[in-house]
Amino acid sequence: MTISSSVINKIAQVSLFQEMGPAELEEIALMCTRKTYSPQSPIIISEEEENSLYVISRGTVAVKAMDPTMREKVLAYLEPGDFFGEMSAIDSEPRSADVTACNDEVEVLVFSQKDFLSILQNYHSVHLALSREFCRRLRLLNHRLSSVSLPASARIARSLILIANEHGKMTKEGLLLPKLTQTDIGKMSDSPRETVNRAFSELRDEGLIIPTEGKQVLIPSVEKLEDWIKSKSGIAGARV
Repeated sequence: MTISSSVINKIAQVSLFQEMGPAELEEIALMCTRKTYSPQSPIIISEEEENSLYVISRGTVAVKAMDPTMREKVLAYLEPGDFFGEMSAIDSEPRSADVTACNDEVEVLVFSQKDFLSILQNYHSVHLALSREFCRRLRLLNHRLSSVSLPASARIARSLILIANEHGKMTKEGLLLPKLTQTDIGKMSDSPRETVNRAFSELRDEGLIIPTEGKQVLIPSVEKLEDWIKSKSGIAGARV
């Protein structure tokens, strides 16, 4: 059986497999199957018992879960090269979140649970890369938890930094965020859209964010935005 060079190239871009040589990448690529999903369609649903690993090769997905008040919360946005489903593939427990295609068609490379566990057992570099990714996500979770007590505007600014660090692109003018709606950002920061709108106005007036013609957000200086968040964290007041 042969595998196309495009699939091998996509596998090579995934952090789990970046330390592998050409022969190993071809072996890994032979284990996956391609699937495509239309915009806004579900890819995996929480509580389901299917345990495959998914690698994004095209498009963007949203990872969502319900909070204790039964409001939908966006936990993350994932792009080509990112992966999801690894927890269920390892422990065989039901999914803990939903994953949905965003506004474009999504293509994923799917590894069955059996094949993924075989990869972890036979390729130590993948096992180490996965451990590093778990550590990164745990640090990110701790960072988000530390933002819970912040005033709403600072909490929203913190979400912008998290998005920028995960998916932003560095330009001469600053860090450019991916195209997201204020509703999307509200779901990540536990804030209603009206609160996000007010926070954006405040951040824009302070020169800490710049809206672009393409309806994206540019952060000229992450350091200045971090300093602004620290100054806000000392302000007493009711949370919105």
